[in-house]
Amino acid sequence: MASYFCSDALIYAINSVRKRLLTTELAVVIKDKYPKAMHHFLVLPWKEIDSVYDLTSDDEGLLEAMYELALKVADITGLPAERFEFGYHMKPSMRRLHLHVISKDYHSPCLTHPYHWTAFNTDFFMKHEYVIEKIRAEGHIQRPNAKRILELLDSPLQCNQCTYQATIFQELKQHLKEHLDVSNSKVGEG
Repeated sequence: MASYFCSDALIYAINSVRKRLLTTELAVVIKDKYPKAMHHFLVLPWKEIDSVYDLTSDDEGLLEAMYELALKVADITGLPAERFEFGYHMKPSMRRLHLHVISKDYHSPCLTHPYHWTAFNTDFFMKHEYVIEKIRAEGHIQRPNAKRILELLDSPLQCNQCTYQATIFQELKQHLKEHLDVSNSKVGEG
């Protein structure tokens, strides 16, 4: 068995045919191994690009193709695209550019630390639209300094669906479950 660094796991994952959910000539979709919501996918380009900081204006078409694939995988879940976030982390833990496609419920046993929350619910999570806008306007994405990254990851635990702000992480998880229960009961009524 080949050994590889954990940061390279995505590169190996996209080469596993059984892990692929959707593929095109430009990109592939896989499930996130440690999903932070009920639906959590990654769209990865075949092109070797480590992160958003390696993108240039030449990659705008690739980013749009990745987003189209993200919309397709979101559609497969049966949920509307508005129930998902699409974006990239400021400081990704894994090599190979990847677009997160994540449902806004954030209901998952893998959501275990406050930084899991703030990594998706602050500006640390750069929305697809923001990345496209920066690539069009500046031709690249500027890498933030470490202080800014730490500030974002240490942000208050603000609910993504209402004004509630938790003091501890378990309170936030319980609050998010209440949103999910209400949402599920509405689906049952319809």
